[in-house]
Amino acid sequence: MMLKLEDLDLDEIAWAMQDDRSMGNEYYLHLDTGEIVVPGLDEDITLEEIVEGNYAYVDRIESYESYQHMEDFTAGLPDGEARTKLEQALVRSKPFRHFKDALEHFPKELQAWYKFKDQAMNKVVVEWLVGIKAIEDPGPGMNAETS
Repeated sequence: MMLKLEDLDLDEIAWAMQDDRSMGNEYYLHLDTGEIVVPGLDEDITLEEIVEGNYAYVDRIESYESYQHMEDFTAGLPDGEARTKLEQALVRSKPFRHFKDALEHFPKELQAWYKFKDQAMNKVVVEWLVGIKAIEDPGPGMNAETS
């Protein structure tokens, strides 16, 4: 039986995909309930239960994908100071940090970035869910609107 897109917390799955794993957490999606579990953090779940149960490991998003989101967002901005500063940030070393720092000076773009990133991550999550056969493919246009 497949999960329904509307029963899933896409933001929670996106968060799990973006966690840098510095705390050692590993994330799994329960394919029956749609719940995200973290063995060791959620007392009621062990690694054995995950291995024996119906779970999918939540992969961390690749940094090139996150970088692509920043590039796409920047390319969509009108010509001006914000776009110039963000383009400069993306070609520096540590582009993620510099992009974030540059956005701090542009509150309107910062808000737009959060919205853009949420939609981009929803798309990543939906594609992943379809890829692991957890949900039916919602088809084009269905991925970003379900927030």
